[in-house]
Amino acid sequence: MDIQFSARHFNASAGLQDRIQEEMDKLAKFYPNITSASVVLDHEVEHQRHCEITLNIAGGQVVASADEENMGKAVDVTLERIKIQLKKANDKLNDHRAQPVSEVV
Repeated sequence: MDIQFSARHFNASAGLQDRIQEEMDKLAKFYPNITSASVVLDHEVEHQRHCEITLNIAGGQVVASADEENMGKAVDVTLERIKIQLKKANDKLNDHRAQPVSEVV
């Protein structure tokens, strides 16, 4: 999966980027057809950090974001939200498949 990182108004540490990379790699178990991802980390306001993740999946996009007091918590909340959306997208994909002929008869 191709991941693009953007950090606005601060420099994201290599440790933070590595942690996000590891967590993004784990998302494949919820939805296997993720083609690319964009992660935007923002530190515009004094005590508020913003994280937004956009995933390009087969058939569309999934977007989640969170505003928290520290960047680690913002990333965690955003990842939890994206996992929920990926589970729903995977369920929709699997629910629309036809029944096997062996089960119909």
